[in-house]
Amino acid sequence: MVNLGPAPLSEDDLRFIDEIAALLAPRGMPPSAGRVYGYLLLNEAPVSLEQIATQLDMSKGGAWNAAKTLVHCGQIRRYGERGSKRGLFGPSENYAAGMLEQSALWGAMGALMEDSAATAGSGVVAGRLKEMARFYLTMRDTIEAGIRQLNAGRARKTG
Repeated sequence: MVNLGPAPLSEDDLRFIDEIAALLAPRGMPPSAGRVYGYLLLNEAPVSLEQIATQLDMSKGGAWNAAKTLVHCGQIRRYGERGSKRGLFGPSENYAAGMLEQSALWGAMGALMEDSAATAGSGVVAGRLKEMARFYLTMRDTIEAGIRQLNAGRARKTG
């Protein structure tokens, strides 16, 4: 009996996977995790570590480490299989997880800058800190408003 397994990845698939990895690398995402994320985005259903490793020509340990990183970042989810310890992995439906984390950082930066501007000795420094605070707090508010709007649209479509 021949094990057919998943079809080989097309050149377009491989290009997409590599582009996703390249886009995420400057944000601190390891290339292997970026490639796993790109691969999972192209699958209709969650897949096993074995399939990820085979399709991306990586070790199962490398696939596991990449998957752990992506689960921690909220990019993917681990799904259990009934009657098995084996997990399957697929993209998270919470697209906003990473942006909300970034938004919280911007809010904290803005609050710190705003508070520090009040105690800054020089007018130049206080002005700079106030301007930076306004920038970070506006970015936070804009991102969070956008996420609320997009989530409301998704809820209307599914509801």
